[in-house]
Amino acid sequence: MQSDRKSSFRPSFRAALAPALPWPQPAEAFLAMLGGAAGIGACALMVWGMQEYGSLPLFLMAPLGASAVLVFAVPNSPLAQPWSAILGNTLSAVCGVVAVGLLPAETAPVLAVALAFAAMMLGRALHPPGGAVALLIGLSPNLLTEVGAVMVVVNTAVMTSVLVASGLVFHRYSGRKYPFRTSLSKSGPPPMRRLGLTEDNLSSVLSKFHQSTNLGAVDLARLVAAVEAELIQPPFEGVSCADAVSPDDTTVLPETDFHTLVGKLEQSGKPVVAVVGADGCLAGLVDQRDLLHQLTGTTQDVPCPPAGRRARDIMRAPVTSFDGSLPLGDALHVMVRDNLDHVPVSQDGTFLGFLTRSLLLEALVWPVADRKVA
Repeated sequence: MQSDRKSSFRPSFRAALAPALPWPQPAEAFLAMLGGAAGIGACALMVWGMQEYGSLPLFLMAPLGASAVLVFAVPNSPLAQPWSAILGNTLSAVCGVVAVGLLPAETAPVLAVALAFAAMMLGRALHPPGGAVALLIGLSPNLLTEVGAVMVVVNTAVMTSVLVASGLVFHRYSGRKYPFRTSLSKSGPPPMRRLGLTEDNLSSVLSKFHQSTNLGAVDLARLVAAVEAELIQPPFEGVSCADAVSPDDTTVLPETDFHTLVGKLEQSGKPVVAVVGADGCLAGLVDQRDLLHQLTGTTQDVPCPPAGRRARDIMRAPVTSFDGSLPLGDALHVMVRDNLDHVPVSQDGTFLGFLTRSLLLEALVWPVADRKVA
């Protein structure tokens, strides 16, 4: 029994120690390497320029290398954004200076890191290299004596700002978004791809699973959209609304009288009937509610009783309609999002029929392509 437990434990333990990241794309690895070199190179150039022509005694700090990893390798991370990087490192430097001033050299590093954690989180500027900045200062009290406490903080702020500025320029041409937009009101996947998800919904999910510092709301929206596309698009790949809609013979002309309209609705068993002109173009829709409104007088005053009215007097324009070339997967998103049961479909102005939820379910179970072959 014990041997069985050991054997079942070993694979999971090995899996836990295995790499958590997938193999990188060669292009991504090259861009990260090039960006890191550009960022640290810009910082080194700034130090050299100040030594030769300026008055600020700037110097490179080891934590800048960690900041460069975030800015150039994972620029979409909330931890890599300009606010987090610049403010996080600067607050950490202040905490390191305070710790060295309050405690002896043996305990100053501990307080420096602890204060840095608290300051970054309260400032909504969590940046992992900030912990290294605080620890470096806590371990180097002589640094404060040589350049001064204020200069240590200023150097941290300036060097991090130069690194972030180089990231802004580099990613402008690398194809990555930096700084990454974190508001769904200005960016993110199209609304039909989010099925009604809001920024509050996404932020709440991230907070619930304690992932707010690892993933932004927009990144989560993009992942949800990608999952939706993987699950929904394959059965509908290459299929348009024109392929899925069934020809609808239950149509009426604009001159159709009231009693005929009622009979058509009863005959079709559907809640709506299309009003189609002699040219085959959709003129409007009439549903059961429209007819009931006519009978109960809940619409505007009419010049003649309902029995004398025609389809053109009762019809209304469709709120939503699909072009026949629209991909069926996109149509599904719209119908679910807006809670639609029947949507008219037209091709080059000609009415083809209604796309219904039952047709969509049928397409999921029995793909349109298979039906055509059969």
